[in-house]
Amino acid sequence: MTGYQVVSLSTADSFFTEEMHMAKKRLQTVAIDTVPLPERTVRVSLPASVAYNLKNFQKIQATVLDRLGCTACCSGWDIRFDVLRSFEFDEKLRIR
Repeated sequence: MTGYQVVSLSTADSFFTEEMHMAKKRLQTVAIDTVPLPERTVRVSLPASVAYNLKNFQKIQATVLDRLGCTACCSGWDIRFDVLRSFEFDEKLRIR
């Protein structure tokens, strides 16, 4: 006896098939979290006059991206631009 185990082709094939099945199952159970993390969410509030002016908006966007560490991209950040709408009322409840 040489110490080697003789394995039939069908046994080896069955083992390989089972390993492949388990590997596929592991890959299918890995989930990528698509919900932004709170510490990666940035809120930027803009007046409408800035938000709807492309050049001004691009300047603000570049400034925000620069503060986040990379002026060229926003990968990894959930940047939420909010357009401010203000309503003011006087003492007689009339809107200004």
